[in-house]
Amino acid sequence: FENAAKNGYLEILKYLRELGYKCSDYYFNIAFENAAKNSNLEILKYLRELGYKCSDYYFNIAFEKAAKNGNLEIGNLEVIKYLHELGYKGAEDTFNSAVESGNLEVIKYFHELGYKGTEYEFDCAFEKAAENGNLEIGNLEVIKYLHELGYKGAEDTFNSAVESGNLEVIKYFHELGYKGAEWANNLAVKKGYIL
Repeated sequence: FENAAKNGYLEILKYLRELGYKCSDYYFNIAFENAAKNSNLEILKYLRELGYKCSDYYFNIAFEKAAKNGNLEIGNLEVIKYLHELGYKGAEDTFNSAVESGNLEVIKYFHELGYKGTEYEFDCAFEKAAENGNLEIGNLEVIKYLHELGYKGAEDTFNSAVESGNLEVIKYFHELGYKGAEWANNLAVKKGYIL
């Protein structure tokens, strides 16, 4: 039962349930966490229908993993919305996890709900977004949105952008007046990112 829930085998889970199999609280929590992490909304709903409830500790883990896995194609935003509708709330670093994932839609959703990041954690997450520097997953848009909200990166933010080699992010930071360490500025000039 636990493995079927953990691995997302809904039909097997239903069949085992018909045969009378049940899940211990510990393994349910693990299954719930994995279903959230893997964006398996159907498994989450089925487990709830059966009356299973996740402990706050495991819920926070599940919520955080869903926030970190910024892949909307597999439905994490829907999982997060569902969990939130059930009354679950993320921990303090949930917003930061969404920032690290680079998932703009999840970040916007959390912001609408009032989630905020701590300054230190946010700097780390912001730097991670700059490090990732992958425009295909929208990090420049994430960075712009976060700036609109009033978040600022630290000196390391510019350095991370230079190291990642993402010209658009570097230009954006430079336009905003970010200054990096001397080595990062030298590298940016050497590679022709800034003049």
